[in-house]
Amino acid sequence: MKTLKQFFPTARAAFTGFRVPWRALQFLVWLLAGMLGASAVHAKPLQDLRVLYIGKPDTERAKEFRDFLQPNVGSINVADRDHFKPYGAEGFDVVLLDWPQTGADLEKLKVNPLGPRSQWHKPTVLLGSAGLLTAVTWQVRGGSGCTCLFPFVYGVKDDAIFRGPVPVHQRMWRRPTPGVWADEIKTKDIEVLSLVEDYSRAWEPGWCTYSGGFARQPEIEFFCSGINDKTPTAAALWRQGNLFHFGFQQSPAQMNEAGQALLLNAISYISHFSQDRPIAVTPSAFVAPNPYSRDQVLSRLKGPDGGVPDIARMVTSKVFSEIQNLGLKERLAWWQSSGRFLHPNPEGELTVDRQLAGLGVPFDTPAFFEKAIAGLKAGGQAARRDRALLVRYAPEGSADGSAVAWRRWWSENRPYVFPLEIGSYRWYIDPLAKARGIPTSQLRGAERADVDGSLAPRN
Repeated sequence: MKTLKQFFPTARAAFTGFRVPWRALQFLVWLLAGMLGASAVHAKPLQDLRVLYIGKPDTERAKEFRDFLQPNVGSINVADRDHFKPYGAEGFDVVLLDWPQTGADLEKLKVNPLGPRSQWHKPTVLLGSAGLLTAVTWQVRGGSGCTCLFPFVYGVKDDAIFRGPVPVHQRMWRRPTPGVWADEIKTKDIEVLSLVEDYSRAWEPGWCTYSGGFARQPEIEFFCSGINDKTPTAAALWRQGNLFHFGFQQSPAQMNEAGQALLLNAISYISHFSQDRPIAVTPSAFVAPNPYSRDQVLSRLKGPDGGVPDIARMVTSKVFSEIQNLGLKERLAWWQSSGRFLHPNPEGELTVDRQLAGLGVPFDTPAFFEKAIAGLKAGGQAARRDRALLVRYAPEGSADGSAVAWRRWWSENRPYVFPLEIGSYRWYIDPLAKARGIPTSQLRGAERADVDGSLAPRN
């Protein structure tokens, strides 16, 4: 694989005789690369990035990462994961965290090598199971999925991650559709991009994340899935804030040129996201109750048998007793009167929020705020109910509690909030959108990249 540092001397020689200053040409190449990407950002080119690999320095795997990155980035340092302190990342542009599941007790895992979530700001690539362990310790997305990801990309799109700065040689292969995908993929085989030369041998699996609800989180960007033992939509390469999840487990020495290019592109891409952060608090399913979504309940209610066995494990026994013997028409009527107002109890089971049902509006619509805030003016029992609902579903809301204060808060924050079921059934403020003065519905994907090195609003 020709490195970027090898590319520029070759390109320089090719332009010998032209009256174009080399520095100007180099600048134009990088400018063009930025224009071809999804967003114009101000960040260093890959060949100038200072990268820190955090793992076990005395292992062959660490050596393989160091040897591969040395000619492709500005500089590469290796730090011991067991003794790393967060201040050790100062002076680096991108951090790679290599943190395998070996010996990890997820239920007892509390500390992340990178320190507290609230204090970590470096663009970071989470290699393999580092995505799972970081999700467990920081309560970010990535804590629900499967250690069953094999080095074959499924769902290649025209995303920046596949275009550069190192072009990914997309030689596609046909492979049998995994048997567990049969309900979702009806063809007998699928097209994949192999990240290894020997695609017939058994490879160590990486970590893929269930992507349900990704689209509702503005700071999440989904790039592709990969062959796995669960679902074709389980994410292999994706971003949440300043964290890039590179779920494939293979080291650079085990990858082919396509895999190596994707790793370099992941490092380059995340370097553009020093200002974005994970927003939602989403405890891992391995260590905390993981409530189902209302859509999952509704889809089963619409089934011919009412999805009785599945629903029994989603809701409380009281709710289940209300619906288990209903016909389809009665089930849908129950959904309108009660199901839309499901909410998790402390054990993660869905129960009907009777106060919300009394308001008559689901929590995840703007009408929830309009109606609840209007109810505060009425006083009495209805006002107490609506104040409790606002606090429950918008905990970042007004501390005052009055109708005037809540109306002001809603007016100021309406463009920058979003509802989410995953984790906690509540509304969140998108701090990046608010700082830039751009509605969160418009600030998605690569648009969340750094802008002029500041959070100043764009005109």
